[in-house]
Amino acid sequence: MVPSRARFGFTLIELLVVVAIIAVLIGLLLPAVQKVREAAARIQCTNNLKQIGLATHAINDTNGGLPPLCAPDGWTATRAASSAYNGAAFTLFSWLLPYIEQDAIFRAQVRGDVPFGDLTKFCGGQYFRPVKTYVCPSDPSVSNGLSRTTNGGANGFAVGCYGANALVFGNPSANTDFFAVQGRARFPATVPDGLSNTVVVGEVYGSCSLSADPASGLAAASLWADSDKLWRPVMCHNSPDKSYSGGYAPCLPFQVRPVPFGTCDPSRAQSGHSGGMVTGLGDGSVRFLAQNLSATTWAAACDPRDGAPLGADW
Repeated sequence: MVPSRARFGFTLIELLVVVAIIAVLIGLLLPAVQKVREAAARIQCTNNLKQIGLATHAINDTNGGLPPLCAPDGWTATRAASSAYNGAAFTLFSWLLPYIEQDAIFRAQVRGDVPFGDLTKFCGGQYFRPVKTYVCPSDPSVSNGLSRTTNGGANGFAVGCYGANALVFGNPSANTDFFAVQGRARFPATVPDGLSNTVVVGEVYGSCSLSADPASGLAAASLWADSDKLWRPVMCHNSPDKSYSGGYAPCLPFQVRPVPFGTCDPSRAQSGHSGGMVTGLGDGSVRFLAQNLSATTWAAACDPRDGAPLGADW
């Protein structure tokens, strides 16, 4: 009798079977993990817009009106906005800082590093500081809180992944960009269509261009502190260079998941979420709008005073 030998380990076939089973399990799990990540990012984005909405109401109540859309540029102080907001080259999102628990950055702009009214430092001097509430985790065009647009050195600036509606915070009765961006809006007086029916803030990419070249002269960005054209954190301006010359032209439909450098249109709002975009309404609520929302309904929801009823797809 030949004594049997004890066998240790696995055969090659057994190992291949185990590897195949693991590969199948990974294939099944990856979509689920991706869905969980997307859901978490959407929740974070929703929370950000909720904070922005509450901050907008708080500053409106405190100062008797809303901040302007933005200053004419990064050096020129507002002079045609409400009195509480004249004298600084800020955007709406600069003014909101104390109301989203970022008072330290705000003080550095107006009292510390850059005294109020001192325009020697561009955009208040704090433009390089990422603000968590202003960053959407689904935006693929952001790198460590900064823009990826190299045109004009925008990649050294912190992004603002949310854009203010020019038809709400601007001055549509003006006919030049200089005065049109210096709005004097007030809730609820300047939103006769109703705060719950009006989109006041939406998503925008931190880096955006129809060119594949981040350094292209038309490569734009959305920067929370920068009032310069191409960099403003705005929407419904309908212009490739983000200028706004007044009027109530229908807001161009938003894009869903465009390529940051290639198919992203700076004239529009953009969302990194699948299936639609998260928006903030005038009453402080947050709403996810489907990608197939009609252009007519979107334009009506962005216009604060047209009196047009919202479509059945709202």
